Amino acid sequence: MSEIAANLATVQAAIAQAATAAGRQAADVTLIAVSKGHPADAVREAYAAGQRDFGENYVQEWQEKAAQLADLPDLRWHFLGHLQRNKIRLVIGKVALLHSADDMAGIDEMQRAAWSGNLKQEVLLQINLADEAQKRGCGEDDAELFLDVLLRSPNLRLRGLMTLPPLDEDPETTRQWFKRLRTLRDRLLGQLRGKPGAPTSLWLSMGMSGDYPVAIAEGATHVRVGTAIFGARAPKIR
Repeated sequence: MSEIAANLATVQAAIAQAATAAGRQAADVTLIAVSKGHPADAVREAYAAGQRDFGENYVQEWQEKAAQLADLPDLRWHFLGHLQRNKIRLVIGKVALLHSADDMAGIDEMQRAAWSGNLKQEVLLQINLADEAQKRGCGEDDAELFLDVLLRSPNLRLRGLMTLPPLDEDPETTRQWFKRLRTLRDRLLGQLRGKPGAPTSLWLSMGMSGDYPVAIAEGATHVRVGTAIFGARAPKIR
């Protein structure tokens, strides 16, 4: 077994253990292998070990890997990073899930791009729970307004919420942010009830290599794990 395959098996076992401890099914948690900074061959290796969902943050890097791995028809790409408005048309309709709908101008451009290409795109609304200046996303108080805009965007399908909590080496410290996103999700579902096109459930994309078991305990439906599978990243490819 290769190192990547062994790491993947370890992560999958930890997901199953965390889900069981929380009274959940492991199948209810989607593992996204974050492959940014790693070569296409590493993605192919994880794919051979059974992984199908992969996450990228940079448009050019994703495009290059997608082209190299086009022979893997059931590989699902997730776009995790902020999308500059001039690059939105390069991504919309070409990834399984866009995790970073993070401002009104971007959402408007996503809808325009999807409409002009007669495309549909599943999206998550990025929430900046700690109001960190260096991170993107809407605040809790604006989340309902953002969701209303997404619900009125016919070519965008709102699937849930995503957050990046403040960086901390102690996963128990990040637990509070996962709880807050789950609580916000529950509140928003109540506020949206009865509105045209309102979802009956919302996914929660939260948790990374250092804290994904805690995120699962707090309700994560999607975890984004890179280092624990692929090891340390190579230099960024823009």
